[in-house]
Amino acid sequence: MKMYQKKTQPFVPIESSLLVFSYKAFLTTLLIVFSFFFHPLPVSREIIIPSNQHSSKQEPSSVSKSLILGQNLIVGIPGPVLDQSTASLLRDIKPGGIVLYQRNFCDFSQLQKLIQSLQSLAFKTTSYPYYIMLDEEPEGALRTGLLKNIFPLSYPDWKKINEDIRLLAMTGINVELAPLADFPFLPNSFISKRIPFNNQEDMKTFNRSFIQIMNQNSIQATVKHFPGLGMLSDDPHYQVVSTSSTVETIQKSMDLFRDGIQSGATFVMTSHANYDQLDKEQLATFSRRIVTDQLQHELGFDGIVITDDISDMPLSIKGLNIAEAGIKAIEAGHQMIMYSHQLSRTKRVFDHLLRKAEEDAQFLELLTRNYQKIIENKQLYLPIPAQLLEYR
Repeated sequence: MKMYQKKTQPFVPIESSLLVFSYKAFLTTLLIVFSFFFHPLPVSREIIIPSNQHSSKQEPSSVSKSLILGQNLIVGIPGPVLDQSTASLLRDIKPGGIVLYQRNFCDFSQLQKLIQSLQSLAFKTTSYPYYIMLDEEPEGALRTGLLKNIFPLSYPDWKKINEDIRLLAMTGINVELAPLADFPFLPNSFISKRIPFNNQEDMKTFNRSFIQIMNQNSIQATVKHFPGLGMLSDDPHYQVVSTSSTVETIQKSMDLFRDGIQSGATFVMTSHANYDQLDKEQLATFSRRIVTDQLQHELGFDGIVITDDISDMPLSIKGLNIAEAGIKAIEAGHQMIMYSHQLSRTKRVFDHLLRKAEEDAQFLELLTRNYQKIIENKQLYLPIPAQLLEYR
């Protein structure tokens, strides 16, 4: 894949772009309005219920343990259509979110239909929408081909970025697993090829505007991978990676996440690496010091903390029990744990976690707190399409 080549010209934030090219604003607005009514996707024009008017609220005491647990999970599905086998597994797991990959995408019309089918199933089985998550990074990981070539002459093409994000929103994406806050402090960091910035201030400036645009399109933003992959030379998805970066470097990295959180990101994804200065014993995924003490307490993050994909962790940690890994991640302070691959195996993980919840009151309490936070977030940020109200 051809990656963006870093440039040396000065970075231009969205505010400056709008000042310099303000005469284009009116034409852009007309284009957006026109595309809304004549967009090729079969977008529903039915009324959307405002997010503060969800019509039902279930108290945790009246909710089944399986639903409470399910909302703590993000799962992947195998293909571009919702087949009977996949639907059956989703009915059993009742996940809080679905993460989509290239295997789920043919074109945007197909993707929209898939998401509509998923949300219909979500309302029938959980009474709330799924988080529909996509890993579409600006000049980084690509699932649909959007947010690519958005830095012509090193300047962000905010018009294209707006159009791409709006297309994601019209298709049904409501959580973007972006932007990255992983500035490559190491010149040989594996993450460098996914970071189109030469300095931390440019990253902050871009991320602020990117998050703002997503919020304007009712897509929640995720800053990742806390406390930062740019301190690592190798990818922790494929081997156990540790860093002994200085406290100063770690603080600089955390400042990038703090800025993203203050800019309106409501999700944070953690990394699978080990950070010796923060916790010598546990990977960030399993570290209460990192997830609870650093992220939630020190940075004051009160949103949804999610893991990176746990189903891939055995690639780096031989013999890892991914169900036990999920338990450790919940105990560290995550609200949601991600199993992106092999849905039938995820169902076995779900069964293992459900037995744990039935036998361990403290674990069930953690899941219940997470459930409450997730439902509060969905009530606040995820509007209900009118055609799905019959399932409420």
